Amino acid sequence: MKIALISDLHADVHALRDALAQIERLGCDEIVCAGDVVDWGRFPEATIRELRERRIACIRGNHDSWALREGRDTSGWDLTVRAIEFLEGLPASWSRTIDGVRVAIWHARPRSDMHGIYPDASSTELASLLDRAEADVLVTGHTHRPFARFVDRRLVCNPGALLRDPAEAMEGGMLFDRESGKFVPAPAAGGGTFGVLELPVMRFTVHRAGDGAEVEIARGAVTATDTRAFTRRG
Repeated sequence: MKIALISDLHADVHALRDALAQIERLGCDEIVCAGDVVDWGRFPEATIRELRERRIACIRGNHDSWALREGRDTSGWDLTVRAIEFLEGLPASWSRTIDGVRVAIWHARPRSDMHGIYPDASSTELASLLDRAEADVLVTGHTHRPFARFVDRRLVCNPGALLRDPAEAMEGGMLFDRESGKFVPAPAAGGGTFGVLELPVMRFTVHRAGDGAEVEIARGAVTATDTRAFTRRG
């Protein structure tokens, strides 16, 4: 089974539509969104409508919670009643056992939508988070940094951010630049990524929304007691 994983859409409906076309081409069986549907982008209503009409399972991110409190997103768009109802109905997490593999999806980490997991997290921390999630595979978003880390044959992974065209330039390395293969502070033409998780083999890959090409990500395979730095490979 192939599960497509999207996260941190941030109201970029065009990146979402591009990704959905590639997800269909790759033969994925299901799509799950790890949150942050709104904020920063130009099309919150269209993004929500696309998710709703395609019945894509979605959890709530921190930006979605903030938009609910304000009744609008940070780009200044007032949200319609229907959009607010959609965000209000989003759960904090998603979990399922598929082919004997327990999969859990949280926006940032189990029981938090703010404290993200980074590629260089210690194996001890990752093992603890997997235990807390009661999962063999833990999928998160939030940091906009795609990675895959195996800890004692369990997996923690992040598909990166689907956002590629924010309404305003963003500070920090937030967007994936397909040309340089790096994260950059400004909008990156053709950027935006999504993940594909294959079960029960637990193979995780990250792809560009624009053309579906697989991109290199941080990867590592360590034991829970191993303190060596993770490796990078394609």
